[in-house]
Amino acid sequence: MKVIKRMLAIVAALVMMLAIAIPAMAVDSSQGGSASITITLPTTEVAPTTTTTYKIYKVFDATSNGSDAIAYRLVEGKTAAPAGFTVDAVGNVTYSGTSTTGELTDADIAAIAGYVTNSDLVYTAEVAAGTASVTIENLQYGYYYITTTTGTAVTIDSTNPDATVNDKNVIPPVVKSAGTQYDAASLKAIAAVGTSQPFTAVITKTHGATNLVFTDTMTDMSYNGDVEITVSAGTAPTAAQAVVTTTATGFTVAFDNNYIAGLADGTTITLKYSGTILSDALSVNPAKNKATLTSGEGNTSTSEEVEVYNAKFTVTKQDDKQKPLAGAGFVIKNSEGKYYKLNAATSTDPASITWYELPSGTKLADAITAGNITEHTSDSTGAVAAFTGLADGTYTLVESTTPAGYNTAADYEFTIAGNDYTTTNLEQSTTVVNNTGQELPSTGGIGTTIFYVIGAILVIGAGVVLVTRRRMNVQ
Repeated sequence: MKVIKRMLAIVAALVMMLAIAIPAMAVDSSQGGSASITITLPTTEVAPTTTTTYKIYKVFDATSNGSDAIAYRLVEGKTAAPAGFTVDAVGNVTYSGTSTTGELTDADIAAIAGYVTNSDLVYTAEVAAGTASVTIENLQYGYYYITTTTGTAVTIDSTNPDATVNDKNVIPPVVKSAGTQYDAASLKAIAAVGTSQPFTAVITKTHGATNLVFTDTMTDMSYNGDVEITVSAGTAPTAAQAVVTTTATGFTVAFDNNYIAGLADGTTITLKYSGTILSDALSVNPAKNKATLTSGEGNTSTSEEVEVYNAKFTVTKQDDKQKPLAGAGFVIKNSEGKYYKLNAATSTDPASITWYELPSGTKLADAITAGNITEHTSDSTGAVAAFTGLADGTYTLVESTTPAGYNTAADYEFTIAGNDYTTTNLEQSTTVVNNTGQELPSTGGIGTTIFYVIGAILVIGAGVVLVTRRRMNVQ
């Protein structure tokens, strides 16, 4: 069974490779004619990511000498031509619109779109993603209207004897970055837990763009409901023209087709928004953020992924003999002298860091006891819980509780650098050593004892002298 599955997988892969490699796919329309239409698919910005459907409608019948002469007549069953075209007394169709460039006007195209019906549909071509072009053969001579799922109408053209057309619709791209302005290089950021990280996404309006739906997907973040939309030219969309919907993982924006059609090709649509960082454990596994843009009938453009990190700082406690020391408490303060407090997530609020300013005259120990400052204490192994969720900046580690019999360690300053997403920067640590204290002299110390010792020596010496003299007198 495994062998069969592998063989089927190999065959499927080969089929896909061949589909991509074939530059043109010939499709027989079975109309019995000698004309053809070759359509080149759009790949200017983003190639189609799903099956593209082309529908070919015959607007007028035609006769041709196969080179340079062609004449048009109404399709059987039709009694009138669309606006912009005239039928003479013998049934010949000519153009009578306002165009002077040889190109149909938007009004002409709209008239033809409203003129054709399902009875005028002569062929539907389903073209797989990755195919470069498709050729519909055996068509009768005629004037054809072609629609596509990549965007608006492809073309209106004659088979004389063959037509070669380009799908001029361009699948619109989307890009995004961290920050309040788009910067292709800003694909990473460092942000504290509980803070808002700004993002900027940019959509380029392309020719034929329809059904634009922007989606932003976030992990370890929550969308703040603050998207602002501007355009590089024209008027920003109203709420009805850009419908925003919050989802479980971010949000979507669905753009009105008429609004998009009114923007000039090349117009940029900028979306600025933010997400609240939900996790304080992003030093290695960052929060991630990506945008997608669907257009036409399911074609998708995807932005690069943006990553948001935060940092942690870890302490190990030892005595002067390099043995673990329990019971030492630590706090950290920022460059403004305010103390770190990690607030756990609740049912209504995400986890966050607040910075507490110690009031004048208030003891640090009292603020810790009151719960205004987070203190981490060393255990029997000397380990101290990490200070997590930090943004970039300079901080000071302070020993707030010192084990009995030991001197308080000096403060330790460390810096989380911005734009450095290495583990070395985002997971810093230090070992703090406490030295035992030395017993100080007291008023009953050696200063008094020396006098007792000298006095005893003098007494003994006097006794020896007295005994010696008596012995000498006896002699």
